[in-house]
Amino acid sequence: MNILFSSDNNYVRHLGVAIYSILYHNKKISHFKFYIVDNEISSENKANLQTLILTFNNSELIFIPFKNWSDSLHLNMVWPISISAYARLFISEMIEKDVDRVLYLDSDVLVNGDLYDLWNTNLQENVVGAVQDQVPPKTKIGVRLSPGDPYFNSGILLIDLKKWREFDVTNESMRFISSHGGRIIHHDQGVLNGILKGKWERLPLKYNVMTIHYMMPQAKIKKFFHDESLFYDDKEIANAKQNPVILHFTPSFTTHPWEVNCKHPWANCYRETLLKTPWSGYPLEKEKNPWYLKLINWYYRKNL
Repeated sequence: MNILFSSDNNYVRHLGVAIYSILYHNKKISHFKFYIVDNEISSENKANLQTLILTFNNSELIFIPFKNWSDSLHLNMVWPISISAYARLFISEMIEKDVDRVLYLDSDVLVNGDLYDLWNTNLQENVVGAVQDQVPPKTKIGVRLSPGDPYFNSGILLIDLKKWREFDVTNESMRFISSHGGRIIHHDQGVLNGILKGKWERLPLKYNVMTIHYMMPQAKIKKFFHDESLFYDDKEIANAKQNPVILHFTPSFTTHPWEVNCKHPWANCYRETLLKTPWSGYPLEKEKNPWYLKLINWYYRKNL
């Protein structure tokens, strides 16, 4: 199984948690090849990642220096984000030509189950498989979608690299960014949604259960985003929340599990997994949200 991550030194311990959780819950997979897009990860932390995978003895790490591609990006970013997130746009150039399928995961995920069925999903001639997300109509319009179009979260992507290359996603992405003056709403996720309309397969929600689903019921989420697209039904949402295969710790109306005051019901699972990695004992960070954002988060959770 080929899995791609992208990380800088600030997120590397979360990457370690993600990799440990994959290996722990997928022992029947004979071999994992982890591609790590390296945005200045320290030598010490690279060694920690190597130590971690030796615990399971069925995987290898391949580090890919992002500096080989980052200069190709001509961005004019307004919203703060690590440039590492854009690395997935160059995936077909980073991975060997004989690799036809790869699973891309954000570093802020926790795997809680078997990835076999996800890995073997039939993508029906589509470029990627992804879980649908909910965003305001303005976000969709900003990347040339209609308000009723489905929109996917790019934090977990099952990628058919053959189709990716045929569609020339990397160069299409660069042209899309250039046509927007380097400012794309939702960054690389917006880029991929803009160019892959009608070319992605909707995956079950359990493969990317985002924080917001635990913070609000679906009726509130739909009202908050004024979402006009057809989403997963209540039964699937409830089952995904109870039995997530991949948890995605997106910052939605609470902090991250590695920060204090996190209200995510699976926060302790992240923290317990961290104890099994070379970053065991790393202290919780202070909450970064300013007071007014804390108030807004509380208001929407309680009153929307």
